[in-house]
Amino acid sequence: MGNWLRSSGTSDCEKNNLVSMANFNHDQVSSMAWVACGGAIAWVSAGYGLGSLAAPGSGFITFLAGMGICFFASIGLVEATLRNRKEHRWQPVLKGVRWEKTFLVMGALTAYALLLTSLGFILCTALFVGFMLRVVKPQGWLVVIGGGILAALGTYGIFELWLKAQLPKGPLGF
Repeated sequence: MGNWLRSSGTSDCEKNNLVSMANFNHDQVSSMAWVACGGAIAWVSAGYGLGSLAAPGSGFITFLAGMGICFFASIGLVEATLRNRKEHRWQPVLKGVRWEKTFLVMGALTAYALLLTSLGFILCTALFVGFMLRVVKPQGWLVVIGGGILAALGTYGIFELWLKAQLPKGPLGF
């Protein structure tokens, strides 16, 4: 198999290009992927008609969203390229990830989704935020209780009272 690679006609210049491609870091690769996604979104959106600022077409907002993705991904690409010149190379992406916290968050979100209709929005949200503040990002009890209640009442005020969205009522009627 090694002979096949050597006899494939790959020149030294092509080999050097392949080696230099491996010098991209994770941020550069992901930024390039986001630039491509944003460009695809903008291109497809343009096909739906952009219209004008006074009378926008059906593709106007998604076109702007695609261009925004391209813009911010390009900023990330420039920053990652400048950082890459300072010898920041490929590193293991999941190195140092604390998996126990990840699984706690996933479990808490699953429990929130399953208990939301039976406990109601306010109680379930207060318990969820309290859990996150106490277990995932350890805080004192005053912050946990206060943060849970404030988050639940604040989001209830925004969605139920202001936006008139119907949120699940719990066994206590709220």
